[in-house]
Amino acid sequence: MVTITLKGREIPLLFTTLEMAQVQKEIGPWEKMLCMITGKNPDDKDDKSLFAGHVQIESVAKMIKIFGNAALEEAGKPADLTEKWIMRAMKPGQLAEMVNLCTDAIAEGMASEIPEKEDDGPVDVILEEMKKKKDEES
Repeated sequence: MVTITLKGREIPLLFTTLEMAQVQKEIGPWEKMLCMITGKNPDDKDDKSLFAGHVQIESVAKMIKIFGNAALEEAGKPADLTEKWIMRAMKPGQLAEMVNLCTDAIAEGMASEIPEKEDDGPVDVILEEMKKKKDEES
């Protein structure tokens, strides 16, 4: 799981469909939101003049709050992150790093499935070998 560190506090970031919906509600539609957190102009994606502007900073803080509180909640800890605390804790030089970590959390959430717990019972070695050969042939 992707984690960030702000003011010495390690904060995990969780991205699932729930957070995807929440980000779109609080920041904007997917394409626009991606431009906002990366500091790009939504009308001209080659224009990066909005980098480090208030819209980007506020959007990144919202995203960290959403992803961080989700991970804290899932871990049974208080979901106590606020945008104000995040912006006070984040140094201006950390902005690009925070954007990268948020996009890493998105990529991780989009790419992974939650594995089902496997039965710890006996394993049929012959059946496993047959499955393995079948997968290799495909």
